[in-house]
Amino acid sequence: MSMSLNLKWALSGGVAALALGAPAFAQEEGQGETERKLGVITVTSEKRAESIQDVPLSVTAVSGETLGAAGIVDLSTLDKLAPGLQFGQSGTDARPAIRGARTENVSVQQDPIVSFYVDGVYRSLTSQALASMVDVDRVEVLRGPQGTLYGRNAFGGAVNVISNAPSAEPEYGASILYGNYDRVRVEGYGNVPLTDDLFLRVAISTDTHDPIIENSFNPEAGLRDKDEQYVRASLRWEPTDALDLTLRASRWQQGGLGNSEFGAKLMGRALNRTSLAAVLTSPIARVNPRVGGGNVAVLADPYTIDYDYAPVLDTAQDSVDAELNYDLGWANFKALIGYADFSTFRTADTDLSRFASGFAGQQDEVESWSQEVQLASNTDGPLEWTTGAYFLQEKKTGLFIFDRLFTTDPLTNRPTSTVAPVGSDFNSLAKVDVDSYAVYGQATYSLTDALRLTAGLRYTEDEKGFSRVTTGQNTTPITFLTNAGAPATVFEDSATFDKTTWKLGGEYDLTEDNLLYVSASTGFQSGGFNNAADSVTGGASFAPQEVQAYEFGSKNVFLDGNMIVNLAIFQNEYEDLLANEFVTVGAGTVVTISTNAGEAKATGIEIDASWAASDALLLSAKASFQNAEFGQYVIAEPITGAQINLDGRQVALMPEFTLNLGGTYDIALSSGARITPSANLYYSSDYVSNDVGYEFSRQDAFSKLDLRLTYNAPGDAWYAEIFGDNITDEATINRTVIFGQGAIVQNFANPSMYGVRLGFKR
Repeated sequence: MSMSLNLKWALSGGVAALALGAPAFAQEEGQGETERKLGVITVTSEKRAESIQDVPLSVTAVSGETLGAAGIVDLSTLDKLAPGLQFGQSGTDARPAIRGARTENVSVQQDPIVSFYVDGVYRSLTSQALASMVDVDRVEVLRGPQGTLYGRNAFGGAVNVISNAPSAEPEYGASILYGNYDRVRVEGYGNVPLTDDLFLRVAISTDTHDPIIENSFNPEAGLRDKDEQYVRASLRWEPTDALDLTLRASRWQQGGLGNSEFGAKLMGRALNRTSLAAVLTSPIARVNPRVGGGNVAVLADPYTIDYDYAPVLDTAQDSVDAELNYDLGWANFKALIGYADFSTFRTADTDLSRFASGFAGQQDEVESWSQEVQLASNTDGPLEWTTGAYFLQEKKTGLFIFDRLFTTDPLTNRPTSTVAPVGSDFNSLAKVDVDSYAVYGQATYSLTDALRLTAGLRYTEDEKGFSRVTTGQNTTPITFLTNAGAPATVFEDSATFDKTTWKLGGEYDLTEDNLLYVSASTGFQSGGFNNAADSVTGGASFAPQEVQAYEFGSKNVFLDGNMIVNLAIFQNEYEDLLANEFVTVGAGTVVTISTNAGEAKATGIEIDASWAASDALLLSAKASFQNAEFGQYVIAEPITGAQINLDGRQVALMPEFTLNLGGTYDIALSSGARITPSANLYYSSDYVSNDVGYEFSRQDAFSKLDLRLTYNAPGDAWYAEIFGDNITDEATINRTVIFGQGAIVQNFANPSMYGVRLGFKR
């Protein structure tokens, strides 16, 4: 362990000592020195409404007000407010990572590593996690496996976005933002009581801007522009104090050029490719190795490309859900039904060059139904329990298109005609149908007023059907035929995966403001399918990936409500991670299949602290210290094809140390108005952005600074804000992918973004 990491762990130990020494600190320091108190958010992380300070697990809840003040409008920048959460991206796919669990495969054949929910309704694909956040009450980030109450695919954790509910109070508001890249974002909401017991709430937004990645060859074909619209309507009926029913319907759509298919920016190829050892430490040679790319020089600027092809993004999602809550007196009954119809289609330049060579596309679709019924105890006795049943049905389709429009000169690696060789295209259609069933229960028993024990159990069964067909023919519309013109063979398989997950825990109140807790729990990511059957098993399926997690935590309120310090120490042990197995078939032919053979371990400490230092000054600190490494884990290195054991290597997107420091200061004016400067500093130690751990995939340590200055008119009638995010203009890698021919493609987080915003609330 490095000296710097030892220092960080020592620092964390000091903060831990502060947290565990809560009673004396809280009593001896000056009480009531400020009238300002830190608001404690009510969360539903354990399927019941309770103070976040009373929940014995590691969860960060970010209020809608805080999201707005930080300029967070989707998942892509939430990591700066949630310690331990890292965000990666390729194309339109979110690749979140938490506590050693990273999102590696985003195809319809596998399920998310970190589950994503909107108002408690599960979203099936990671690209659905990038929907706009509008009129949000809070976002809850649960770290570590949530295998008992959330179940399948809450393997690394869960993110739940909770919208503002309709209410009896009339209110409305709107804002408009203008920023660099000609960004214009308009959002608004309105809440109106239709009758004494029927309330309507509507929220809308539109967000547009020019490409952040410029195209020096074809100015009309940049990347990462935005053309997004979102609307949601909610209707809430409260006929009695015991009964309420909420209906929600929303539509989200995105157009424009998008962020390419699976990777945005070609950086070149490895300079040294003579051996595995050489590739791992090789610098990047700025040359395009893609077929049809002409071996031309590659621009080093991460935000400039020189491609000829203008890509397309077309994303749409319609969702409807209904939530019924009924107070039975002895228990609260809840029924939640959700439906979502999602599709996304994006295209990209296959050769990543200025030559008119070819294009590729990916279209993912999912139609999902989910139903959950739940009973949660509502009595004053020592036993508190929650039980429920869950059903999910998914129909997922993934269409991959790779069309060559040329014949390539082998000497120049440039197109010589616009006619592609027969069979040079590749199109693939995969379908996955899922029926998932689960029953669960969790109970907490109070042995004394201060000491409680918890046990939870969940049984899940997934029934999955899979089919896949491929073709080398380019036809419009796509027809799956062989080179001879006959119908292509459709491969089909099915599998059933069942898993029992559990949780055991204990919690102890040192005082009414200081909680200690400990837990052990398990989680899993559901099994999936390879592209075809292997010769060993005769099937395409692989089993679930599993995790066993241990956590010790402390939650504390100090200084008469003016300071909150929460701490979690964790260890997550991952087993049966997908690894590549090399199988010989036929006369010496070797194929690669995914099997459950990998291991990883993540150990660390997370700290989340806030302090209302005075009526005007609010400070916060969020830190994560972790060591996330692979165990035995053999995969195929894609450039050389050689086998590599990742044992001891850092898991992708897992820096050893991250720190977020924030502060706001309210300056009261004699007119009753306020001026509020705020700053947010995010620091990350270095990390790799690809599991293999190439040196060219390493992101060096960096700091990003966000600044804001807000004017609130008297009575908060309206506000004006000037802001700059990442004013240090750091270009940071959040994903490295190796394409065919050893092309290195990387995705970078946004550069400096700045602008002004005007808004009002009534």
